[in-house]
Amino acid sequence: MKKWILIGVGGLVLVIALVVGLISYFDAWQTAAYVAVVVLAVFEVFSVLLLIALLAALIGAVFAIRDLANNTVVPKVSQALDQVKDTAAATKNTTAYVAEGVVTPLIKISSIAAGVRTAAVALARRNKPSGYEPE
Repeated sequence: MKKWILIGVGGLVLVIALVVGLISYFDAWQTAAYVAVVVLAVFEVFSVLLLIALLAALIGAVFAIRDLANNTVVPKVSQALDQVKDTAAATKNTTAYVAEGVVTPLIKISSIAAGVRTAAVALARRNKPSGYEPE
């Protein structure tokens, strides 16, 4: 591999030396400068056209992503949000129903049972409570 790299670098140096030697021999430095300017201008025009094409592709991709988001993602998010709102309303209604229909009667029954038990205990006592001393 090193051998081919050295051969390529050597060939490139040889070509550059040959071009410089020919330009010097024919005293064509001004012509070579004009040719270099023209070649650089052609490369610059090519790079500007490539930049314009890449910018157009980028703008097209942005518009495609925006359309995809508006047509696909936003409706699905809206649908999911509606489902969440419906679920929250159903949960609120269920909680209110359970509180009014199940828990409140249980609390009332428990209160009545506690009162009855306390009354039964008080009526069932035959002796004075221990530690009770009238004033």
